[in-house]
Amino acid sequence: MAAIPPTATGAGIEFNYSELKNVFAGAHAPVALANLVERLGMQRVLLVASNSLSQATDDFTELQAALGSNFAGLFHSIGSHTPRADVMRVLEVARETDADLLVSLGGGSIIDACKVVQLAIDQGVESEAQLIEYAQYGDGTRGSKYADFSLFKGDPKIRQVAIPTTLSGAEFSNNAGVLNTEIAAKEGYRGIDICPHSIIYDPQLSVHTPQWLWLSTAIRSLDHAIEGYCSADTHPFLDGHFLHAMDLFASSLPECKGDPANLAARSLNQQAVWLACCGLGTVSHGASHGIGYILGSLCGVPHGYTSCVMLPAVLAWNAKQQPHRQKAINEALGNIEPSAAASVKALVASLGLPTSLRAVGVTIEQLPDIAQRAAQHPVVRNNPRKIDGADDVMEILELAW
Repeated sequence: MAAIPPTATGAGIEFNYSELKNVFAGAHAPVALANLVERLGMQRVLLVASNSLSQATDDFTELQAALGSNFAGLFHSIGSHTPRADVMRVLEVARETDADLLVSLGGGSIIDACKVVQLAIDQGVESEAQLIEYAQYGDGTRGSKYADFSLFKGDPKIRQVAIPTTLSGAEFSNNAGVLNTEIAAKEGYRGIDICPHSIIYDPQLSVHTPQWLWLSTAIRSLDHAIEGYCSADTHPFLDGHFLHAMDLFASSLPECKGDPANLAARSLNQQAVWLACCGLGTVSHGASHGIGYILGSLCGVPHGYTSCVMLPAVLAWNAKQQPHRQKAINEALGNIEPSAAASVKALVASLGLPTSLRAVGVTIEQLPDIAQRAAQHPVVRNNPRKIDGADDVMEILELAW
């Protein structure tokens, strides 16, 4: 997706949709997947799944069986934050099985791995050295082929169907993050049409996801909606999606917390993600996302938890910059507390999730390194209130401490 935002002079908007074709909400995944594979004429489906789902559930057995003779293989060993070595192993298996479709079953790490495999197959990548030519790094530097869309000729050689079992929203963008484990830093990848071809939301499958992961990744997508709404790139079409996503999260997440077997609430959680992520790849995010990337790669904090901790702190730091926007955010959340920052923090706490850096295992000794890295990150530099350096980041970290 790409969009040209309106300007003060009233310039028009160009919104370019991704090549996402279908979203099936409230679906029964085995039936929806089998029908979709038949419709697409695919014959060799590589299933890339979370290890826990692939080994522990009757639902997974039913999903695999639904592929019948079209099942080409299973890969279930992708680590948190998508280590690059794991991506290369999926790429190897995809080529060994001559897969013509990737099906990702799990969270953002698995979906992102499949995106990068798609890019690698399309571009004929054979090695990690070739792959990182397409990467952007945390300090803003880039490989020689990063986001060079002139390299993409014709239709993609392979696509992905995503069956998300978390609420991170990775399924809605042409962007992917990969972890360089040697230096504990994330790499970003972009490509044309590496977003999934279709998304299947099955609330029944999601009951196997640990409750902390389900709820915290919902806050990650709430972060997408809130920082998207605060972005200089947003416009009224997106604002409507973002604000309704906030309202839907605020109402449906407590219902899911109170009754984890409430499939109607889970389906509303998933639809809130759909709304929140309409701007992924279209609008720039800010310091909550950018600092979160550093917390994930350097400190091993799950991305859902990074948003639980950082979003209230960033909202508080930005409050004077966008008072009217923050008032609208607070109203969408139901005015739980007097400010947007306090309402987000109260929602997070009510879900039993962490609300401080200490609670997610970050030490005070790590803060200067986090601040230095974050100050260089291009996403942090897009924050609505300008961040001039590590001292400003430290102020935000202290609010989150």
